[in-house]
Amino acid sequence: MTTPRTLTESLLASCQPVSGEGGGAVRAYCPFHGSDHQRSLHVDLVTGRFKCFACAAWGYLEGYRARRRMTRAHVARRRFFGFKTPAQELSLLSAVRVLPEPQRLPPGVIAEYEGYRKALPGSRGEAYLAERGIPLHLALRYGVGYAAPGKWAHRDRAGRPVRQWWRGGRVVFPETNPQGEIVNLYGRAVGDAPRGKAHDHLPGAKGWFNAEVIRLVGDGLLFIAEGVFDALSLIAAGCWQTVAVVGVNGIRWPWLEPISELAVGFDADETGQATARELVRQATLRGKRARVLPPDCYGGCKDASEAWQGGVLDLAGWY
Repeated sequence: MTTPRTLTESLLASCQPVSGEGGGAVRAYCPFHGSDHQRSLHVDLVTGRFKCFACAAWGYLEGYRARRRMTRAHVARRRFFGFKTPAQELSLLSAVRVLPEPQRLPPGVIAEYEGYRKALPGSRGEAYLAERGIPLHLALRYGVGYAAPGKWAHRDRAGRPVRQWWRGGRVVFPETNPQGEIVNLYGRAVGDAPRGKAHDHLPGAKGWFNAEVIRLVGDGLLFIAEGVFDALSLIAAGCWQTVAVVGVNGIRWPWLEPISELAVGFDADETGQATARELVRQATLRGKRARVLPPDCYGGCKDASEAWQGGVLDLAGWY
């Protein structure tokens, strides 16, 4: 049997495909042996599998590599979730909301962020981090900064600074993409701020906190936390391969393409656990191994951050 190959959509498009079998498949010239007289390549658009009836080349479309990795356990899970056919599974995956790709912050904003980083040592922000069990050296290593009262520059859609004042200032966290580029900033108000002032992001698409670690993990295990303090707490506890999605609605599946296993550490409440289970389901349908970090790890606390602060975060066996 020949070795399976990968066929990109652009390469398939160059082979002049024509529809067949009710639109569920296409026939095209084969790029692997260079046919240009007979459309011998058959591509199943439901499973992503293709085969050339002339040269016997076979494999999968580039976007369907996850299917190729599915084990019998994954198939059993798919049946457990109620999908009787691959077409039903494909329909669910295609219906997932696609998030806009964030753009790198302009140089002026990056310069302002560097000022926040320099201002962290000795500030109210450092004291606030210490209260939550995050040492200064760890915060500095992961690019955390501090915006003093009146210095946090939220920008409107026209790019004009809008100074959002809070008496304690804000601890500032970089949001990045897997390439390590800063694409947004998150400012957490220091102290007990009302909900409307506690959390703030710059306008535009959000990134993830510590997203660049995805490249280091490769196809290994990645921890996903809901918030930045949860992520820092997991990192402080030894789980260096942790990202924070900065909210439960920011899952970017293309970023997770190389990852083979996920551990989801969301809040211990009903909403957090339900969202974590849904994320695990979505990951499983994509051929990944995924688990929910059980609430027992938090020692009765509501999340990883509170558990770390209270000295009861227990991750034995998870890293």
